[in-house]
Amino acid sequence: MIRNIILIYIFTILCIGCHENDRLIYTTKPSVFFPDYVTGKDSVTYSFRMTKEDRDTIYLTAKLVGKSFETRTPIGLKIDKDQTTAQEGIYYEMEDSYWFEPGKGEIKIPIYLIQGGTDIDDDILTIALQLIPTEDIDVAYEDKSRVYVRITNKLVKPSYWEDLLIIYFGEYSQVKHEKCIEVMGHDFPLTMAEIATFPGSYSYFMTQGRTVCYYYATHNEVDENGKKIEVWDPF
Repeated sequence: MIRNIILIYIFTILCIGCHENDRLIYTTKPSVFFPDYVTGKDSVTYSFRMTKEDRDTIYLTAKLVGKSFETRTPIGLKIDKDQTTAQEGIYYEMEDSYWFEPGKGEIKIPIYLIQGGTDIDDDILTIALQLIPTEDIDVAYEDKSRVYVRITNKLVKPSYWEDLLIIYFGEYSQVKHEKCIEVMGHDFPLTMAEIATFPGSYSYFMTQGRTVCYYYATHNEVDENGKKIEVWDPF
């Protein structure tokens, strides 16, 4: 009886391991992927409304699957020109190459964003990035090999509003978003991961959400669609 239980346990563990790795492309070489993005959720939108600067930098994380390198090794990263609408040198700049340092399993890829034209005033431009195989590194997951960086001057709803900010600020509208910026003196962080490292972290946005809620409790205003902005129950 005990022997049968042990065999069932081992079989279950093996099945779980297979399930977690069934998307891993078979390769004998180390391979790379974007851990924060997957097909369907593979874009990050940056608005220069978030900053008063003309330039800014965002960082994309790439991770290694397999043994780390003993020497400095470049990854394969290309711009997909067919899907890229932002012009290099005007709206963005990139380094010539990006490297895994010896013994490291992760790399931060800087993308330098530039407010260099007026196209982003009324539109959202795209930088389409794709990991590609090299002599030393393969691509680990096909559905985690692309990232679309989108640049604009327009007000952009944070991608994580429904996951987190709705708790503090209620239902989203552009008018409310503008009021949040006015109250806080800045826009929301680009990604939800940055919330944890933001000064004051979650408690800061809890306080700001209550302030914005109080404003709408004492002011009768409508959103961009003419709908009254109702008071919510802030966390």
